[in-house]
Amino acid sequence: MRTIVVGDMHQKQHLVLSIVDNAIRLLGARRVVLLGDYCDDYSPDRDETDAEKLLRGLEYQVDWVDRTRERGMQVDVLLGNHDMQYLIERQGPGTNLNCIVPVRRLLAQMNVRMAAAVDGWLATHAGLTSQFADIVLEIDGEAEPFGEPSYSAESLAAQLNAVFDHALTEMFEHGNDEELLLFNLCGPGRGGACIPGPLWASTSELTVLGMPHLNQIIGHTPVYSVYELEEQGFSGERFMACDTFSTDFDFRPLGDGSVLLADDETHEMRPVTPEEVDCEWTGAC
Repeated sequence: MRTIVVGDMHQKQHLVLSIVDNAIRLLGARRVVLLGDYCDDYSPDRDETDAEKLLRGLEYQVDWVDRTRERGMQVDVLLGNHDMQYLIERQGPGTNLNCIVPVRRLLAQMNVRMAAAVDGWLATHAGLTSQFADIVLEIDGEAEPFGEPSYSAESLAAQLNAVFDHALTEMFEHGNDEELLLFNLCGPGRGGACIPGPLWASTSELTVLGMPHLNQIIGHTPVYSVYELEEQGFSGERFMACDTFSTDFDFRPLGDGSVLLADDETHEMRPVTPEEVDCEWTGAC
């Protein structure tokens, strides 16, 4: 199976998903993994126009996800830190608190998850650290420095999703958001004072505190093009960074709009630029 992994969209669904559609058609992909941060973009203020743009983008994405799944494609919709703020009703960078109810509904329609496994790599929005895993997950034993770990990308993704699903149920049915707030923990690398969670970890925190012997795919930190981080973890862990759609405060693109192609037959992972799939990336929507 070929998988297309897509970085943070930040309300640019119309542009980004057209690139994904062409990549599916031209590269024969059968699965798409979206890495989160569908909500919010840089803007000088938050008024009704911003709310309309936010909801229009999410509604377009919901329709796209439904249509793509109906064609027999697997679509994994992962949660980002910007999206989480709407679930927990907390003000974050760019959060439009006037849109809490409709954004929650639209995220639920896409069946948002916390993690996915892609050819033996763990995909989350910002990356899983060993500190977070020690607190939230149940792992039998630790990996020896030169031995095999007791976990895999598949088992960790399943655990993360199970804990997340339980936390969502607790919040919606009982009004208890304590478990859900664990996923919103932010470490010093992103201005917080807690352990780095999978929605907020910085690349520096990930390379120092990442899970031993676990390769990871992340968004969250803008990069020019999809690429493998030069910094490896202490046990040789590899990290693919995919946030190529973000813009600066003047709405200028920070990245080239590339996506990640993962082939589980050849085990190849490489960037795919918009030009390769007959698209153009301007960064403006």
